[in-house]
Amino acid sequence: MTKQELLEIALCCNRCGTCRGVVQDEIPDVAFATQCPSGMTLFGAYEPSGLMYMARGIAQGDLKWSDDLAKVLYSCTVCGYCDDFCQRGYRHVPAITILEELRSMIPARLKPKSMRKAADSLSIPKNQKLGVLKSFGVFDVTGNKKAHTIVFGDNTLLTNTPKLKEIGFILQKSGKKVGCLISEPLPPVSAALVNGGCRKELENAMAEIDARLAKHGIKQVLVYNPESLSVLQRFSNSTVEFVSIISLYARMLKTGKAKKIKLGPVTYQDPCHLGRYAKEYAAPREIIKKLGLELKEMWRRGHDSLCCGAGGGVLADNPALAKRYAGNRWYEAKATGAKVMITACPYCNANLRQAKPKDIRIMDITSLVAQAYGYSGKEASK
Repeated sequence: MTKQELLEIALCCNRCGTCRGVVQDEIPDVAFATQCPSGMTLFGAYEPSGLMYMARGIAQGDLKWSDDLAKVLYSCTVCGYCDDFCQRGYRHVPAITILEELRSMIPARLKPKSMRKAADSLSIPKNQKLGVLKSFGVFDVTGNKKAHTIVFGDNTLLTNTPKLKEIGFILQKSGKKVGCLISEPLPPVSAALVNGGCRKELENAMAEIDARLAKHGIKQVLVYNPESLSVLQRFSNSTVEFVSIISLYARMLKTGKAKKIKLGPVTYQDPCHLGRYAKEYAAPREIIKKLGLELKEMWRRGHDSLCCGAGGGVLADNPALAKRYAGNRWYEAKATGAKVMITACPYCNANLRQAKPKDIRIMDITSLVAQAYGYSGKEASK
C-alpha cells in the first residue's frame, strides 16, 4: 500500500467518536459505557480516532516514526471493534487494514522484541505432540493420503498434550472421520504474523498451506485457536472451508447424548477473532445452553464484546498492560453474579487468568464439552 492509498482510507474517519463506546439507551454502569481497551485505559491518542490521525500524519509526512508513536501503536489489541462498529453506520473506516498497514511500515528497530521474532512462530517444535491424536482414531494424512476433514495443528496445540487429548476424545465421540497432518504439520499461522507485519512470511506460509490442502483433497479444516482461524479465513486463496471446532461441538450436542454439567451461573467471553473476525457468536451460546448451564451475559457482549486485552501482541509485549485490560473485563463479569467465565480462546484464557479474582473460575469450552461426554483423561484407545 502506498502512502497516498493509506491517506485516502485514513481520511474516511471523521472523528465522530461513536466507536469509543457502546451505543445503548441505558448503561447499567458508567464503566461499561466505553469500548476500546487502550483508549479507555490510557488517553485519547490511544483511541481509534487517535490512531487514524497517526495514520494520516505518517501518510502525509507530518509525523515521523518514534518510540512514542510505537508505544501508542502497540498498545492497541487490534480487537476490531472500531472497524466492526463503523460498518454498522453510514460509512466504513477500514481500521483493521490501516492498523495492519502501520505495523507493516514501522521501522524494524521500533517494533517490540516479540514482534521482531513473530516469524519464529512458524517453526514446528521438535517435540510436537500431534501424534497424541492417533490414540483417538485421528489418522495422519502426511504422504499421499486423502482426507475430507482435518484438524489444524496450531501453535497453541503443537506441544499441548492435555488439550490434544480433550480434542481427540471429542473427535472420537463425534464419529466423524478426521485426519491431521501429524508427522509433517502445516505451518502454524496465527495473528502473530499479522501483528508483526510479517507479510512475506505469511504469504509464503499460506501458499504452502493451500498447496498441501489441495494435494490431500481436503475440503474442511477444523481450527481450535480463533487467531489461527481468522488468519486462515482471511488469507487463504483455496476453496477449503475453515471452521471453528466450536461449530462441531454445537452440532454434536444437538443429538442430546452428552450429560449436563453441574456448575453455578456462568458468563461467556466472546474472543475477538472468533466473534468479530470470524462472525461466530451463536455456537458457543448454543453449547452452553445444551450443557444445561445458566448463562448470565455481560453488558458488552456479542459484537459489542470487550476484548480480553491479549490481542495485537499486547500480552507478549506488555503483559502488565494486558493485565490492566483484563481487569476491566473482570469488573464487568463479576457484576453478572456468575461464578464461572467460559471462553473459547486460549489467549483469552491466559490473559484473563492473570487478573482473575479469587472467587470466580475461568474454563475453556473445549474442556467442558469433553467432560460432558465423559472425559476423565484415561480414555485414549490402546
